[in-house]
Amino acid sequence: MKKTLLTTTAVALTGFAGAASAIEVGTSGPVTMNIGGYFTTNVAIASVDAQAGTDFDGLDILTNSEIHFKPRITLDNGLTFGADIELEGNTNGDQIDEQYVFVKGSFGKIIIGSENSVGYKMSLGAPDVSLMGVNSGSLTAFVPFSSGTAGADIFRGTLGSTYLENDRNNDAQRISYFSPSFGGFAVGISYARDAGQGNGAVNNNLTTTDFVDVAASYGGSLGGMDLGLYAHYGTASAAPGGTDPEVWGGGINLGFGGFKIGGSFGEQDGTALRDGHSYDVGVSFANGPWSYSLTYFHGENVDNEIGIGAKEELKQIMAAATYKVNGNFKVSGFIADVDFDEDSSATDDIEGTVVGLGAKFSF
Repeated sequence: MKKTLLTTTAVALTGFAGAASAIEVGTSGPVTMNIGGYFTTNVAIASVDAQAGTDFDGLDILTNSEIHFKPRITLDNGLTFGADIELEGNTNGDQIDEQYVFVKGSFGKIIIGSENSVGYKMSLGAPDVSLMGVNSGSLTAFVPFSSGTAGADIFRGTLGSTYLENDRNNDAQRISYFSPSFGGFAVGISYARDAGQGNGAVNNNLTTTDFVDVAASYGGSLGGMDLGLYAHYGTASAAPGGTDPEVWGGGINLGFGGFKIGGSFGEQDGTALRDGHSYDVGVSFANGPWSYSLTYFHGENVDNEIGIGAKEELKQIMAAATYKVNGNFKVSGFIADVDFDEDSSATDDIEGTVVGLGAKFSF
């Protein structure tokens, strides 16, 4: 696996070098600096049925915020160079969320740095107008299926059918290429040495390495209907004695009038306690500043045939309504039901209902 990846990487770098030699470097305009970001808050009441000795009922607040710094410079030959640095607004161990440089032009876009894979960036999921995201994991703030119970932590490896990442290499230091759109079609490929977001030497004998992701998407119209398609495959090289992880998935969105329907699926194998599969389906409707959605997520984790861990199942359904005040501010309400079951230990089972209001300010 590693020799194949090294050969592929060498060929790719040779191609990039050839392309670079054909680019005429020109003068540039001034450097611009855009500062943006968002602040999202949700206030919700939860009624939770969990293991004995725990009580998660009550009102709580979930906030999420980031500030983005985006310097840009464009040459007179049309090439744009830039960087993105995303600062977490909430105190977080991952305080700088993503940081990378890029170059884009008629050839597409190349990103180098800490960023999600092409499989993540090009993904499509079920329509969901809420500020929570039924397959994002945000509902754990109120119904803690991934932290409030003893065995539930391993489920997080497959949460989010369109956002599966090999061995959870989200925001790893990587190189990604996104092609331009050709008649609505686009492709992408990513490579990361390891799953870490930081820098440093990597011992191939102790960790999973050589993460490769490929993705393809289509966006266009078909018979007066908007159509979006997405497919993704990823793999990596496990340390000696391990199993190479694989992940694949796909999604579809159909739009007509103010309606949108769609869904996605994902599967992940070879990652010990993070094997599993999941899918989501949903429908939304937009009417002026108002939008509504009903979205369902279902996931199963840890296939018992590998003989490790307990089989877990998560089911979530969310109904939401959102009002767009203007281009920078919107408010939303939602109601969600969460049901988590673990086969080997009923004491880890948890279910709950959450009702909340939220607002998002983008700038």
